[in-house]
Amino acid sequence: MRKLSILVVLAAISIPAGTSIAQQTGIPRIGYLSPADMPGPNHAAFLQQLKKDGFDEGRNVLIEWKWARQRYDQLSQTAVELVSSNVNLLVAQTQAAALAAKEATKTVPIVFVGVRDPVVAGLVKSLNRPDGNLTGVTLSPNAELATKQLELLTEVVPNIARVGIFWNPAVAIQAQVINTIKEVAQPRGIVVHPLGVQMPGDIERAFQAMDSTPIDGLITLVESFTLQQRSVIAKLAIERKLPTVFEVRNYVDAGGLLSYGVQYEHHYARAASYVAKILRGSKPADLPVELPTRFDFVINMRTATAIGREIPNSLSVQATEIIE
Repeated sequence: MRKLSILVVLAAISIPAGTSIAQQTGIPRIGYLSPADMPGPNHAAFLQQLKKDGFDEGRNVLIEWKWARQRYDQLSQTAVELVSSNVNLLVAQTQAAALAAKEATKTVPIVFVGVRDPVVAGLVKSLNRPDGNLTGVTLSPNAELATKQLELLTEVVPNIARVGIFWNPAVAIQAQVINTIKEVAQPRGIVVHPLGVQMPGDIERAFQAMDSTPIDGLITLVESFTLQQRSVIAKLAIERKLPTVFEVRNYVDAGGLLSYGVQYEHHYARAASYVAKILRGSKPADLPVELPTRFDFVINMRTATAIGREIPNSLSVQATEIIE
C-alpha cells in the first residue's frame, strides 16, 4: 500500500481561483482508499509530512480511511461512496485504487501513491502534464528494477538457475512486471516461477510449492498484502535458507535479505506534499507526476548469516545501509 500506494480524493466543488479548499469549506475532508487491511509501516510518514505542510489530522483536516481488506472488487463502490460523501480530495493507494477513483469522479482531485506506471495504466496523459484530476508519485520503472534485482541475486547466488516471484494476481500491473523480469532473466539462463499470493494461507502454500520445485532465490513484488505479510515471508524463507530480494526496505527490516528500490517513507511523504498543495488551491493538472529520486539498497547481514550466505564485498560497498 512496494518501502505501499495511496489515493486521496477532493470533492467536486466550485472554488474561485487563488482560494484554497480549506478557506471555502472550513476543515477539508480527505478520503483515503486502499486495498490493504490496515495502515502500513509508511502511513505515519504520510501523516507526519502532511502535518509539516500545515495539515494536522483531527485539527484542521479530517481523513476518512477506507480499507478494502484485499477485496479488490469493492474498491469501485467504495470510491463512489467517498465521492458521494463530498470529500474534498481522494488519496489512492495502488494502481487498482487509483483506477477505481478515476472511474468514480472526473472532478474531485486524486493523489495516487504506489503506482508503477500511471501513463501505461491510463491514469494520466503524460508525466509532465497529467491533464486531468489525477496526479501523484510513482515507483521505480519495471525494467530498471527487474534488472537490478536479478543482478543482486546473481551476486549472492552465482549459479542461480530458478527464481520464484511472489505476486498478486488481483493487481493487473504486476503481470506486466513479471513479463519484464522474464525478459531480463531469459538471456541469463534463469527460469522464472511466478507464484500468486493474495490471501492468508497463500504464502505458506507458495513456499510448499517451492519445496517441490527447488528455487535458488525469491523476488517479492511490493504490494499491500505482501507488505503486511513481510515477517511471514522472511521467516519461511530463512527456514529454507532461501535468499530474498525486495523493492522496499520494510521487508528487510522484517528479516528479508536484500532490498533495492524507492525509499518508501519518502514516497509517501511526497504524496502528502501533493495533497497539501492541492488543499491550498493547486490543480492536479498543474502538478507533474513525480518520479523516484531516492533509492535504498539495504542488506540484512543477520539474515545472510542465518541462511549461510556470504555477501560479496562488491555488494556491501554499494549498500545504503547494512543491518548488522
